[in-house]
Amino acid sequence: MDKPNLQYGFDDASSIGRASGVPDEPPIPNIDFYGALWRRKSVIVLLSVLGAGIASLLYTQVTPVYASVMKLMLFVQAPPSVINGEVVPQPVSLEKHRVLLSGQTVLAEAIRNGQLDKLPTFQGADSPISDLRKMLTISPVGKDLTSDALEIECEGKIKEDLPGILNQVVASYISAIEKDSEISGKESVELIERLQRSLVDDQKVDQDRYYQLLKELNLTAENDKGRWVNPYVSEIEKLRLERDEILQEFRDADQQLQQIQVAMDPQNKRDDLLRLAVIEGRKYFNLDKQDRGLDFLNGMSEEDRLRLMRYEQRMEAANADVVAMDSERVEAQARYGAKHPQVEFVEGKYQAAVATRNRLNQELETLRGFLRREQEIEKKGDAISGPGGIRNEMVESVAESLSKEVRTRDSDILQIYAAAMSNKRDRAKYNLDRIAEDITELTNKSTVIAGDITELNMLRDQIEDRRNTVGQILEKLSAMRAMSNSYSSTRVKIIDEASYPLQVFPKLWKFLLAGLTLGGLLGCGLAVLIDHSDLAYRTPIDIQENLNTPVLCKIPRIKKSKVPEGFSGSPMLVATHQPNSSVSESFRAARTSLLFTAAQNGGKVFMFTSPSPGDGKSTTIANLAISLAQTNKRVCLVDADYRRPRVQQNFGVQFEPGGMQYLEGQCSLDDAIRPCEFQNNLWLITTGGRPKNPGELVASHTFNEFISELRTRFDFILIDSPPVIPVADATSICSLVDGIIMVLRIRRGVVLSAHKAKSRLSMVNGNLIGVIVNGMDENLYYNEYGTYYRGSYYHGHSYKKYYDKKYSDYSDRVRKDDRAAS
Repeated sequence: MDKPNLQYGFDDASSIGRASGVPDEPPIPNIDFYGALWRRKSVIVLLSVLGAGIASLLYTQVTPVYASVMKLMLFVQAPPSVINGEVVPQPVSLEKHRVLLSGQTVLAEAIRNGQLDKLPTFQGADSPISDLRKMLTISPVGKDLTSDALEIECEGKIKEDLPGILNQVVASYISAIEKDSEISGKESVELIERLQRSLVDDQKVDQDRYYQLLKELNLTAENDKGRWVNPYVSEIEKLRLERDEILQEFRDADQQLQQIQVAMDPQNKRDDLLRLAVIEGRKYFNLDKQDRGLDFLNGMSEEDRLRLMRYEQRMEAANADVVAMDSERVEAQARYGAKHPQVEFVEGKYQAAVATRNRLNQELETLRGFLRREQEIEKKGDAISGPGGIRNEMVESVAESLSKEVRTRDSDILQIYAAAMSNKRDRAKYNLDRIAEDITELTNKSTVIAGDITELNMLRDQIEDRRNTVGQILEKLSAMRAMSNSYSSTRVKIIDEASYPLQVFPKLWKFLLAGLTLGGLLGCGLAVLIDHSDLAYRTPIDIQENLNTPVLCKIPRIKKSKVPEGFSGSPMLVATHQPNSSVSESFRAARTSLLFTAAQNGGKVFMFTSPSPGDGKSTTIANLAISLAQTNKRVCLVDADYRRPRVQQNFGVQFEPGGMQYLEGQCSLDDAIRPCEFQNNLWLITTGGRPKNPGELVASHTFNEFISELRTRFDFILIDSPPVIPVADATSICSLVDGIIMVLRIRRGVVLSAHKAKSRLSMVNGNLIGVIVNGMDENLYYNEYGTYYRGSYYHGHSYKKYYDKKYSDYSDRVRKDDRAAS
């Protein structure tokens, strides 16, 4: 299992100097499930193995269960087809056959025919059928629901009985299918015969209805596909075409009439409109002869006579059309009756022919009057221009009179033309109204018979279809009767006979897997519970959230190693004799954090303490002092732990003179300060002994002045104080320093001890600026910090030892001196 990197955040110096504040009760760190499982993996493994052992023991105590398996292939086919008599395969409904196999009928017959209730398997059973149903498991082969094969499994504790039970159940199932198929064959024949009779009866009903409708509608028209058609539809279409032509004629006549009225308006100042209207009128009456002033021909010209002849011929043709339409109308009335659509259509054509004849007659009379008037004008013109004519003074008056007559003639042409256009428009309006009424009437009649015609065509199709179907049934019925005798809706083929019973329960691997799983789950829960009960920090975030204090750095565990020859200090001072090691780099990180804090706050005096003895604060402060001195800073390391001094041991110097001698006035400050032999810029002040009242000594005014004097001489003063929880010395020094650094060693119960130490420092307004995590094991993964439980302390443990003289080097030397003196 990979070890996650949880070291992020220890060396972040930017978080130093946050406001501190400690809650009344220590918050419990968040549960790290992943880390807890890794740290307590031995518990998980132990319980998993224990669970597997218990499972294997249970395996030996369980009665084995055996199973015999048989496979069947199913073929399902539909009854013989009505159309061609063929047997068509159908999809297999495995669910239906599964229900049939486990049904009451099949199982009861199997028990009865095979006397299964006498087998040892069913001895003493209250309900053999229920027990047998529980023993059977029916499923598709290959677990495919579209499969055509079934797998039948029979489970039981007596393996000798299983194949016989399975064979008897399948035999009863096949027998039930055969009986059902025989009944289905007879039912199929009866059903087909009933179908034939029903089709014949329905055909007769449809035929009666068909001929009744045909007689009522009196239809005679069919389309090219042999379908009856609505006779009114074609008549309506013809009327619509005629309506469109007449509508166009109406619009043209109305437009011409409006133009004539505009041209004849007295207020009209445009002669071009008048001349255009006259030209259109002359064209309409075929009077296109050019006006030649006063040069008119005597008598009617050949062209006028031809024009008059053409009108008379058109009049004769119109009279002939009227006579022909009248004959056709009389014939249609005699053939179809007065109200038949065909009669009404012919009547409309007759009325149109009469209207055309009347119009031509009116136009002919108009043309004759116009030609007579034109001849009179021409005669007057000849009289003026003939030989021996009237005197010259009469010419102008006669010419003016002729001009007026010409204008009068044009006015007459326009009036006649306007009357003709008005007559034409009115005639077109009359024809449009008449055709609209005819279309409406024919549409209503067409709608009335449309449903009957549709029903008539449907009946014809149904009669034809039933006639064909009945014929096919009659042809195949004899063959179907013969086929139904051998017909089977479902056929069953045994693919695999009942197999030799094999043990299916219990499976050793399943028991072991269940035991391992349950044991592992129980082990995981127990591991998390045990791990959480340690009350140890796991990550930097836990420390920051719990103490509301940043973590300055992490210090790996310092292993004793050989030191250079002539080195007087302790092997634990790696910052001197192993400057390139990772441990020395960690102290340089702590130094950076301390310098950053000093630059922000201007602090010079820093106290190092710990919650409990054994956290390694003396070794940490000694290496940090050396690291600070390596930056050319004047550093003074003061040993204020008068109960368990360590500076003289770490740096190989004498106790006396020291701080106690200076505070008691036995020596000067210069005598108490001694330089470090192997590190420049570093000065040391030992305790000088162990006083009887160390608490009162550090709380005295003299000690305050002592620290104040040191501020004037050095850049940094590092004070090694006693632990916070066992004694009150550290809380007495808090008010004299600029910042406090707490050194922690990760161990069982450190959460409570660290929080209690933080609370005591806060009570005296101590400025806790950060935490240094000491003694981390980089090779072992114990959450974030390693498994440093060897020889560790926990909250409330070994405080008495801190006062025991056997732990004090100074006390040992005093006893030796006393014995020598005695």
